[in-house]
Amino acid sequence: MQLSLTQPSSWILLLLVTNLFLWKNVASVPFCAMRNVRCFMFLEDMFDLAGSMSHNISIEVSEMFTEFEKHYAKVPGLKDKSLTRCHTTSLPIPENKEQAKHTHYGALLKSAHMVLKAWKSPLNDLVRQISTLKNIPDTIISKATDIKLKINSVEQGVNSIINRMLQNGDEERNYPAWSSLPIFKSNDEDASIRSFYGMISCLDNDCKKVDIYLNVLKCYVLQMDNC
Repeated sequence: MQLSLTQPSSWILLLLVTNLFLWKNVASVPFCAMRNVRCFMFLEDMFDLAGSMSHNISIEVSEMFTEFEKHYAKVPGLKDKSLTRCHTTSLPIPENKEQAKHTHYGALLKSAHMVLKAWKSPLNDLVRQISTLKNIPDTIISKATDIKLKINSVEQGVNSIINRMLQNGDEERNYPAWSSLPIFKSNDEDASIRSFYGMISCLDNDCKKVDIYLNVLKCYVLQMDNC
């Protein structure tokens, strides 16, 4: 594909700042080529960047989840899956890589965006409330803040790609509603910990899905082998 974007949108600038200050482990990706003092960003580069960033997010969320699980391992019923219901369960999205590979690229882009957008409000709550937990490690609080910034950034990027690639990219899309879990305000510390554990578990699963979607698309656009 030889499509290019002739103006650097705000999400690109945000990704640049995020990459410089937060993304220490991600390889640098060219943002644009300068021609007559104008920035031209190729679609291939946008997919490359989105795929790399989504993979980094997935790793960081898994690290946060593992750290949280180890820190609160003695909390009764922590891993009781019957207590966890993800708010994104109802989304009509591919469940694994095989399904993603057989999904039209437009639908796959929209699936990625639906998941990322669906986590905007929950992540705001997570960052605001997680520091209230007793003895919560500072590293978990820091990771939660970083993850929120990065997911918001990638969501803007995916939305920008959709609006430029798809004829109906600006159509209204429905996202699952989120209401703050009442348990966040509970006086039962163990119940709050289990609630956060379930929430982070859902985030971990969803970030893995987005990572699959965007890297399947990256392989398709860049015509990579062994995808």
